Amino acid sequence: MAKKDYPAIASSVVELVGGKDNIASVKHCITRLRFVLKNQDEAKTDEIKAVPGVVDVVLGNGQYQVVIGPDVDDAYEEVIKILGAGFDGGAVAAEPTDEGKRGSIVDRAADLVSSIFMPCLGGMAGVGLLRALLVVLTNTGLMSADCGAYTVLYAASDAFMYFLPLALSITAADRFKMNRFTAFAVVGALVYPTITKAYQDGAALDFFGLPVNLMSYGQSVLPALLTVFVASKLEHAISKVMPKSLRFMLVPTICVGIMVPIELLALGPVSMLIGNVFADAFMVVYNFAPQVAAFIYGCFYPCLIIFGAHWALIPIAMNNYAVLGYDWLMPLGFGCTYAIAGATLGVMLKTKFKPLKEMASANTIVAVFAGVTEPAIYGVLLKYKRPFVCACLSAGVGGVIVSIAGFQRLAQVGLNLFTIPALAMFPGGWSVPVCVVLSFVLATILTYLFGFSDNMLSDADKKARQAELDAE
Repeated sequence: MAKKDYPAIASSVVELVGGKDNIASVKHCITRLRFVLKNQDEAKTDEIKAVPGVVDVVLGNGQYQVVIGPDVDDAYEEVIKILGAGFDGGAVAAEPTDEGKRGSIVDRAADLVSSIFMPCLGGMAGVGLLRALLVVLTNTGLMSADCGAYTVLYAASDAFMYFLPLALSITAADRFKMNRFTAFAVVGALVYPTITKAYQDGAALDFFGLPVNLMSYGQSVLPALLTVFVASKLEHAISKVMPKSLRFMLVPTICVGIMVPIELLALGPVSMLIGNVFADAFMVVYNFAPQVAAFIYGCFYPCLIIFGAHWALIPIAMNNYAVLGYDWLMPLGFGCTYAIAGATLGVMLKTKFKPLKEMASANTIVAVFAGVTEPAIYGVLLKYKRPFVCACLSAGVGGVIVSIAGFQRLAQVGLNLFTIPALAMFPGGWSVPVCVVLSFVLATILTYLFGFSDNMLSDADKKARQAELDAE
């Protein structure tokens, strides 16, 4: 496959979305350039889709999303070179935008979650894989849980998730436009050793006579997010009335002095209660008909990926870790990645159109080895629709397998070919390789037999195919 010309891709995309003056902000996720445009009507979507190196364009979450693939970092760097350093990291231009008015409540919620959790995913994935490796080593007897090496490596694998509230304080501060380190200071009290020890010892604690309901906030999500949201409003209000010469010292002092008691007395306990109720409610609904729920969840998970709405599930997973010690929900979608890979392989095996065969082959490899599915979804499956339906059904079957096993993901380990052995060591882990293989094989067979034929090619593709035959 030819090497992509990232400067050309970036230049074309920036020009076709309406130029620098029409871009309010830009950031990227694993596969997409995510623009917030002042006027989406100025973007020439069809022309952008035709740019070599662009897989597709998706409108969602109040954003204009240009799908590039797993090499989106390279394209993003070139975009920033064109726009200037002021746009790096998604900085918003001075002019007001209508970002907040676009999209449904679900879209905006997904955008909120993705903006807060996306920067943390690298750390989560890294420590999750290390945690899974320790499970493998101890379960196979290659390492003792009593040795010093295990203690050190366990600390390395557990620290990020335990202090997750601190990481979220930084990303939430960026989202809510608050000073990062003021937010860090406020949230830091939740996991401060003295507070944590008082909870562990069952000690009574009060604040000027008001009882503090101590809880364990390690790995929690909602307390940090709710606290930073409220703290950002307080910071903005104080800054408006505080003389500029005093803001540097007094605004953080007042914010920390007011917010830490409020979070320990009210926001923390209330948000933890909400999290517990939320987790219990999900379990009640799921337990009513687990396999049916798992099938529906698995079938719709690929659809969530299309719109980026799968980000909305991450806080639920994080809450499960904090409340239950494991996540059971998101693993129900484990069949999705390999169902998409299998459906793409089915297209590759069935088609005789060389360009489509090459694209499907490359996207199958990316999905299988890297666990990145957007190129396959937008480049192959959605274009012909029926292969996507085959992938959805196969992913649903995979979800049923995981549900039957009662799989528990003890650490936030992503699913790809290299992590399957580690995930198989978790409770109910036998279901992971079964789910993967079954989803992949079923999607391949369904697509090959029922999901695709070269009759579904566009007129342009058919003409190109006929030219191939004539050349032969």
